[in-house]
Amino acid sequence: MGRSDLDFDRQKKDASSRMFYADETGRTHSLDLSTLFNDTSETVPMGPKTIAAVRAGDETYLRDMKFDVNIALSSVNDHGNTMLHLAAAAGHTDLVCYILNAYPGLLMKSNSMGEVALHVAAGAGHLAVVEALVSFIKDISCNKPGVAKKIYFAKDRHQDNALHVSLKRKHLKVASCLVCAEQSLSFVANNDGVSPLYLAVEAGQADLAKTMWQHSNNGSSSTSTLASKIGGRSIVHGAMKARRKDILVAILSEDASLINFRDEGRTCLSFGASLGYYEGFCYLLDKALDSVYVSDDDGSFPIHMAVKYGYVKILKAILKRCPDALELLDRENQNVLHVAAKNGKIEVLKFILRCCKDKNKEKLINEEDANGNTPLHLATKNWHPKVVSMLTWDNRVDLKTLNHDGVTALDIAEKNMDSSYTFFERLTWMALISAGAPRGPKLILSTPVTQNSDGGKYKDRVNTLLLVATLVATMTFTAGFTLPGGYNGSVPNFGMATLAKKTAFQVFLVFDTLAMYCSIITIVALIWAQLGDLSLIMKAFNLALPLLGLALTSMSIAFMAGTYAAVSHLPLLAYFILGIGLIFLLVLLLIIIPYVSPHSPTQPFLRHIFYYPYFLMLLVAGDNRNKY
Repeated sequence: MGRSDLDFDRQKKDASSRMFYADETGRTHSLDLSTLFNDTSETVPMGPKTIAAVRAGDETYLRDMKFDVNIALSSVNDHGNTMLHLAAAAGHTDLVCYILNAYPGLLMKSNSMGEVALHVAAGAGHLAVVEALVSFIKDISCNKPGVAKKIYFAKDRHQDNALHVSLKRKHLKVASCLVCAEQSLSFVANNDGVSPLYLAVEAGQADLAKTMWQHSNNGSSSTSTLASKIGGRSIVHGAMKARRKDILVAILSEDASLINFRDEGRTCLSFGASLGYYEGFCYLLDKALDSVYVSDDDGSFPIHMAVKYGYVKILKAILKRCPDALELLDRENQNVLHVAAKNGKIEVLKFILRCCKDKNKEKLINEEDANGNTPLHLATKNWHPKVVSMLTWDNRVDLKTLNHDGVTALDIAEKNMDSSYTFFERLTWMALISAGAPRGPKLILSTPVTQNSDGGKYKDRVNTLLLVATLVATMTFTAGFTLPGGYNGSVPNFGMATLAKKTAFQVFLVFDTLAMYCSIITIVALIWAQLGDLSLIMKAFNLALPLLGLALTSMSIAFMAGTYAAVSHLPLLAYFILGIGLIFLLVLLLIIIPYVSPHSPTQPFLRHIFYYPYFLMLLVAGDNRNKY
């Protein structure tokens, strides 16, 4: 090949890398596209004057400087932004157009976040800049067919394209512009598996979402379905999350197969049940009733998810259409009662227990899971006192059932409680004790623990009770010698109590004496507990707690009676003090009885009476939300 042929080929190649455009005066200029794909990994700091000029939109400054192309392509600020990034972020459309025409290679440059100029403009919401960039990309794509795809599908550090960025920042007009520019951009997933279409659906933007898949249909074959284009997370799940039935209907009208998609292993129906979106759930349920019997990847069914999150309406909707779904078991062989008990869902539990009146479904109440645990075992293990109380009051619940470890529900409670047990643990244990729940044969036949290896953990509790008992003994002893009303100073009753003949004073004296001796016995019992023998500690607690509760109650009654006796000559004040004392005495009893009673009565009559203080404690305790 001769020199003339080589020159001709070089000229032909140069011509293919150039594009001609007309400026505002109508003069035609040549646009050099040869640097469009240049890899200038080396960068130089951009001057502060240039940064200020670009941010201010000073096009004259850039024209006068006449930067060398290589310098323009490699100059960046401290965040890796080129001149085009800065102009796009500031929204200077004319300056963006000038920079594109002068240095088209900047179109492909990314900053330290991996963002090209289109990302920056879309994130800032500058529609005019985005339109200018789209127009420029469209023009040069005639000469460089791969440019448009490469720019539109450029991803930042989070694998977001420009359409992702615009939707995350809620710039819907910008998003619409990008959708029209590149039809398939809506279906590309980022690092989190989220596509722009999913973002639009989740945000409840019905019109934009429809535009996305309609534009896609216009540019694809007639046999292509919406399901075949979607990458990443399910848009049906997104519509459920947005609680928009209209979008849900539109999606499934476009492609009904999307109802079978899973998102993070969860079916559409299960996801809807976990959200509690009743209207959307019922729509999906009617569209695909068989999905009730399709499990998630973890083995849970939609009915389990409704129970887990406590949505009674969803549960009723399922059972109305599929009554036998109540008996479905998850991977751990747990039925809906297991799930409700484990997660402490009171209202759901009430409803399910009512549904179990049928003989065939009554077996669910005592059904064992893969580990042999009944619902009562699971409620106890997760410290849900309200659930345990409800189950123990149901005569159908078998309190004697042993799991595969050979333990009952009471064994679980006592095994997992320690010296620093919580209020919920105490209430759970009390519910089982009051119902007469038995211990398992393994614990009954085992040798009692008499070593002091575990006795040390009760030391703080013993010391606290010992301190309280000592204070009660001190105060009641002092009150016994500083009687209300004082002493008689005249013969023949010299040294006798002045108010000795008053009934209120006599009540004071009786209960003050009772409080003192109870506290003294408590102190002695707790002194024995200091030896550290675990068996002895438990026996000391069984003796000390009721006596300490009686001492505190007696001290309160003694104070009320003594104060009443001292002001009995003022009837209004005396009755006022008596009324206040009775009210707070009742409050004291309600609070202290559940704590100091080592064994609640199992007789039905007494159990009903003592249930009311326990019920009030349950109300005070609220829900054990930290456990689920």
